[in-house]
Amino acid sequence: MNLASETLDRILRAAAQMLAPFDDDAMSRQPAPGKWSPKQILGHLIDSAYNNHGRFLIAADQDHLRFPGYDQNAWVERNGYQEQDAREVVSTFFVVQSHLGQLLNNLPDELLNRQTTDHTFATMAMRPFPDGAPSCLGYFIEDYLFHLVHHLKQIDPDFKEDWYIGYQR
Repeated sequence: MNLASETLDRILRAAAQMLAPFDDDAMSRQPAPGKWSPKQILGHLIDSAYNNHGRFLIAADQDHLRFPGYDQNAWVERNGYQEQDAREVVSTFFVVQSHLGQLLNNLPDELLNRQTTDHTFATMAMRPFPDGAPSCLGYFIEDYLFHLVHHLKQIDPDFKEDWYIGYQR
């Protein structure tokens, strides 16, 4: 396993422990009007994993790191995560994240570390990133892990996981 897939694996093990006591009612509870329930948050993370799996996969076939975005709120609504059984959403979350982890494990270091200024990180990365600054796919993957932990902490503010890998931007 490489560091990114190991980190994702640790996050998923911690998430499994955190989610175990949640029942369908707790998973369906929206903290405020317009705020996602835990099921919707996990659904968003499913959609994010699908999108990022494609991005990480095609990065090897292009000389840039420009990727299309998507309407997160619309996807959560269209997928109907709030109406789905909580166990199904949780199960899908773990399967999709594990599949992404397999890809991360197979990405070569030279691809992870290849620097470019031709990327969309200023608009796509969760952490602020200056437009045109050099970066690499490894940083974008690390940002995905940051994003994952950020949303898991929305479900349980006490969720603790050391996600930081340390790719240079």
